[in-house]
Amino acid sequence: MSDIAITSEINKLIRESGFTKNQKMLCPITRIFKMRYPHVDSSKVCIIAGKVLK
Repeated sequence: MSDIAITSEINKLIRESGFTKNQKMLCPITRIFKMRYPHVDSSKVCIIAGKVLK
């Protein structure tokens, strides 16, 4: 999965959650993403999610 697709999916998760963006959401977003897409490397998702949540 490309970085752009991961970024857009993370932004979609944040919008649908109803919460404001903060660094505390990093672990739950990574966990949800890993459940939905088990084939994607979790460290890559964690790095991209950290950049998106800044």
